[in-house]
Amino acid sequence: MRLKPLVPLILKQCPGASTSVSGWVQSCRKMKNVAFIDINDGSSIQSLNVVTTPDKVAGIQTGACVKIDGKLVESSGKQKLELQAENISIYGNVGSDYPLQKKYHSSEFLRTLPHLRWKTRHNAQILRTRSWMLSRLSQFFDSRRMVQVNTPVLTSSDCEGAGEVFELSKGPEFFGKNAYLTVSSQLHLEAYAAALNRVWTLTPAFRAEASDTNRHLSEFWLVEAELAFIDREQLIGVCIDMIHSIIPSAEIAQGLLDAKRSDEERAELETRWDWLGRDWPVISYTEALDLVNAESDLRPLKWGENIPSLHEKFIAGEIMKAPTVITDYPLSLKPFYMSKSSETTADCFDILLPEIGEIVGGSMRESDYDTLLKNIKASGMSLESIEWYLDLRKHGSFPHGGYGLGLERMIMYACGLDNIRDAVGFVRHFKNLPC
Repeated sequence: MRLKPLVPLILKQCPGASTSVSGWVQSCRKMKNVAFIDINDGSSIQSLNVVTTPDKVAGIQTGACVKIDGKLVESSGKQKLELQAENISIYGNVGSDYPLQKKYHSSEFLRTLPHLRWKTRHNAQILRTRSWMLSRLSQFFDSRRMVQVNTPVLTSSDCEGAGEVFELSKGPEFFGKNAYLTVSSQLHLEAYAAALNRVWTLTPAFRAEASDTNRHLSEFWLVEAELAFIDREQLIGVCIDMIHSIIPSAEIAQGLLDAKRSDEERAELETRWDWLGRDWPVISYTEALDLVNAESDLRPLKWGENIPSLHEKFIAGEIMKAPTVITDYPLSLKPFYMSKSSETTADCFDILLPEIGEIVGGSMRESDYDTLLKNIKASGMSLESIEWYLDLRKHGSFPHGGYGLGLERMIMYACGLDNIRDAVGFVRHFKNLPC
């Protein structure tokens, strides 16, 4: 079935063509003998300029949903074409309490309107960018013959072993055991990789962290990949190539730039994209500590402690001035499933972005049964809940590794946002579950 053309295609038609457009009124300006409407159908950042008479727009307010039939004519304004309205039908007007008007609304204010904030120009472009990124990710993995799989949201174990999980109250009654919302699909991905070689998934993840910061969500989306017969250097290369594939470009990049309010904001966004195109230095955890302790006034770090977010941003943004890969973290900081790169370090890596910090965590997985069993016992995890995962090492165990990308953090960076709560449709975070 052929669908009606959307605004971007309408603007490519010839003057004199009859057409119709349905969408939402961005602004309505009435003068003595003429009226102007800007209408957006949601398909792009472009709105269509409509010229009509004041009587045809009587009662129409910003935010109303309308259908306009008319003829395209040449325009002396920014657009080459405008629509000369012949008939305007109102699908739905707005109430007197409609909170969005043709003016700037702060991100803080818009977050109080989770069901309406996507009607604004900038926020709508964020959602279109998110959709574009998901399409590009699928193309990237398809080009490498990686199989997309679906992993469970309900699990019987805590993949990370950190205990920051949401537990189902009816788990024991319904399943006969404790049940949790997943924090990562990694363990199940490893089972798929044991059969399919290279796999990936896009899955919601849930973490019960009591963190009220600009980079934490309780519900978020993870892009996770698991690859057989690969080493860490190759794994890092795949991950970097994946990120390069979702740097905004062409129409989606122009839409993001057009949505910014000032030349300064546009320049800052282009700088972020430029950083992604630079060479990505690879340094060890030990080297990272030495650098940040020597070159910053931040709190000195001791070997064996996590690198705080502030230090991560300084390393990538001020010292390296580029996305930075940090490898070989202390074993004591990492989960049971990671293999060793030395007696004291894990065969792992994190990717840090300037202004954001960590967006990717990855590692080689422990493939030896006895070593993995020892790690599980040392972590204090329930062996019963993880026995199926351990069983994979009995039957055709293989060298493999994988990583997870926090989608919202990537969107936050690529769209020039300063708060992760603006990178996801309906936000769930500590003490906040609006609708």
